[in-house]
Amino acid sequence: MPYYFNLPLITELTIDQQRAVDETSPLALAGGPGTGKSVVCLWRHIRNHSTGLSNSLLLTYTKTLEHYLRASARSQDEDAAENIDRVFWWLTHNATNYDEIIIDEGQDIEKAKFQRFFNYTSKLSYGADERQSMYLSNESLTELINWFSIDNRFNVNEEITLNRNFRNSREILEFTRSVFPNFLIPQNTIIGARQTGLKPIMKVNLGWGADNQIDDIISIIDDFNSDTHNIAILVPFAAQVETFYSLIKENLDTDIEISKYQNENEDFEGLSGVHVTTFKSSKGTEFDTVIIPEFDSYSWNIANRPNVVTENDYYVAFTRAKTNLFLLCRNGFPNIGNRQTITIE
Repeated sequence: MPYYFNLPLITELTIDQQRAVDETSPLALAGGPGTGKSVVCLWRHIRNHSTGLSNSLLLTYTKTLEHYLRASARSQDEDAAENIDRVFWWLTHNATNYDEIIIDEGQDIEKAKFQRFFNYTSKLSYGADERQSMYLSNESLTELINWFSIDNRFNVNEEITLNRNFRNSREILEFTRSVFPNFLIPQNTIIGARQTGLKPIMKVNLGWGADNQIDDIISIIDDFNSDTHNIAILVPFAAQVETFYSLIKENLDTDIEISKYQNENEDFEGLSGVHVTTFKSSKGTEFDTVIIPEFDSYSWNIANRPNVVTENDYYVAFTRAKTNLFLLCRNGFPNIGNRQTITIE
């Protein structure tokens, strides 16, 4: 089964989201995970093309999100879908002038590259959330955020902040805040999130080796698999994508489609309803169910592989989940997060 794309109707957007779509000035759009930044950027882009108001370009960072946005746009306007690209690919292969360039996930583009977009448009809109930055060093991120504030070319950008979380359940947000107490997740955001009664589930003592977790992963997929239920297996490293994809595909019912992506997969053709990818490549997407294998390595990965995995990576991974979050541990409880916010099995 393919990935189930569900773009909200434009009439379903909140007042703030609709204001951002309709704003005639370029945007400086902010907001945490699940607040609809990508939805706003996409609907603004679709409206530009469907009405003939503006010839706009929508750019994003990852190949996965590019596919996600293209497929969503195609249901509304083919021309809008054809004018969606990846930041660095576009700069090196397709750069040309546009009435407006809209940058989604702008927090991962260093200043030197970001300012090049002004060579191709006088109307540069962007969405950004510094807590979801996964590719820039702290110094480069600080430089970028400061530049947004001091460069006079951004003076015309209308600043709009989205606050309501439409993606994550209250239970997932409560667990996420317990793991990252220094990350701002406002209490009003948590209170306003939908309650499901389903705390994140941490499965412990599964045994060492990827193959020891496969039975649980297959069982979870079988429990939730449907035409409208999207499932992701998220891992920190590219090599793990290949390992888990192979093991899952080998044991999964042949009627269930599965896809994979990591940054060396040049032949990526699209998402399936079951998808294996890295934390970084999952950015901007969402899934009904998220499974994170080898979660017991959380502290070790952050301490020993800081150039590859950071707290921001895990924060992004947690917040891809809409309803179900499964954390698989090879040994006992890793003492991460508040026990009251999870179910331990």
